[in-house]
Amino acid sequence: MTSRYQEMTMLDLVLGLPEQMAEAEVNARRAGLGRRRRYSNVVVAGMGGSAISGHICRTLLAETNQVHVLVCRRYDLPALVTDKTLFVGISYSGNTEETLSATRHARKRGCDMVFITTGGRLGRMAKRMAVPVVGVPAGLQPRAALGHLCTSLLVALERLGICKSFKSALNEAVTLMVDRREAWLRQAGAIARKLDGNLPMVYGTSPLLEAVLDRWRSQLNENSEVMCHTSMLSEHNHNEVVGMGRPGWLARRSVIVALHDRSSPKQNRTRLAHVLDITRGGYREAIHVESEGRSALARVFSLIMIGDLVSVELAALRGVDAMPVERIVELKRRMAGGKKRSRR
Repeated sequence: MTSRYQEMTMLDLVLGLPEQMAEAEVNARRAGLGRRRRYSNVVVAGMGGSAISGHICRTLLAETNQVHVLVCRRYDLPALVTDKTLFVGISYSGNTEETLSATRHARKRGCDMVFITTGGRLGRMAKRMAVPVVGVPAGLQPRAALGHLCTSLLVALERLGICKSFKSALNEAVTLMVDRREAWLRQAGAIARKLDGNLPMVYGTSPLLEAVLDRWRSQLNENSEVMCHTSMLSEHNHNEVVGMGRPGWLARRSVIVALHDRSSPKQNRTRLAHVLDITRGGYREAIHVESEGRSALARVFSLIMIGDLVSVELAALRGVDAMPVERIVELKRRMAGGKKRSRR
């Protein structure tokens, strides 16, 4: 079966994020999720883009929700996961081995479960165990399915009584991204030109942006095929500030991208200004990027979309195809018991 995404580039997919989120909301509201229960906590099991979906939801819910959301990036589960836990297994392919393993542990502990996937082994497990599934369209690179995965998770948590409705915030985010994506593409191109040939050092000044840093790093890793360092203020000021620009060759090749939000404490903005002055000469340049929008969700996705665009623009500057992830494919093949093929 031919996927509707088959001829799309990574840039097409990033620019299509708002349409993806709008579609995902409709689909998730149609899914059969079963009855509501009172849960002591929620665990979201996933890796890569699936885990980032959980991380985004955790940061969005942290300030307004009394049910703790834990993101699990491991084969097993922590002790706090019990039969009073809602377990959400997210795997785009349905074949992520860490998520499948965590799912088996969740079943043994008697958790209520919901899966978000295109199918695969997780889909087959859902049929055997009669677990509700929020289906998402196949044919994407998992990291390019963030709109489907994150929106599906938010709607599922709302429908199961875990959190308030994000419907108005989702509508705002979609409208904002549609209106601003061409301007953000130009902004991203300018940032990418400054990052080309240098080490991106992405700093966040608000707890709301923790998942955004995670997304910037992983997108630069996978789309641009470069290393990226991230750090949160004010924790950064208690350790990393001492090592900035050392050894000396790092200072000549480090570009700081500071992400800001209206929730950023005034003290953190002041701290960052002092840090940039104290460590002057310890980095090549500092770039400041402000979130846009009213709701926390819209502001988070404004910075996510800008970061995704930066990664694609940097890939183009480097002559890299932003779609394939050959090292990940090779590692998965070896973990599955395949023969050694390449040292790339």
